[in-house]
Amino acid sequence: MSKQRSIRTLSVIASAALIVGAFTAGPADAKKKKKKPAGCATFAPIEPNSPSGETAEVLEQPVVKVTDEHTEEAPLVFEYEHGPALWSITQDPIQEDTVFFNIQVDSANPETGLYVFQEWAKQPGSDMDLYVWDGATGEEATHSGSSNVTPVPISEGSNIHGQGTGAWGLESVSGFPVLDCAGFTVESRAFSTAGESMTMSIWLGEQVAPE
Repeated sequence: MSKQRSIRTLSVIASAALIVGAFTAGPADAKKKKKKPAGCATFAPIEPNSPSGETAEVLEQPVVKVTDEHTEEAPLVFEYEHGPALWSITQDPIQEDTVFFNIQVDSANPETGLYVFQEWAKQPGSDMDLYVWDGATGEEATHSGSSNVTPVPISEGSNIHGQGTGAWGLESVSGFPVLDCAGFTVESRAFSTAGESMTMSIWLGEQVAPE
């Protein structure tokens, strides 16, 4: 074989190797380009469109992530106190004690269900309300605001997005549809109480369809 033919043969082999490599690496490279970036851009809280006179406190509260690791068995938990409070039947604060929490959904799923359970001593006497505000618009996403006078949980129906359920010592939102990376402000509103020790549990799970 001549030297010139040897060079031409090597060139053909090298070209074939490049073509095979392109076909082999192409899909893998494409898959890497489509891989979802890790985490979410940090949610910047805004004041919700709440009648509470204490909404400026929202801007001072940290943003806490709720992830797939937060389940009903292992929720994200906030423990806090409500002092004496009283609102009128027209939703005007007479004596106010409102607590806000900023949360951000960080899930492997593009859509998931948000669960928020607000609990206190299971006896009649205190009336609490739970509101979830959309962090992007400041508008209400959903809420649970029963009179807290029945021992058995009662749903507020489809006019409250089919999610709000309340009873003695309980207000809850179950499986409200949310998007990954979405931010929310959760409001614990003491509607009528002499004061209570509170627990709020938040987790992700299956979405619950409106009633």
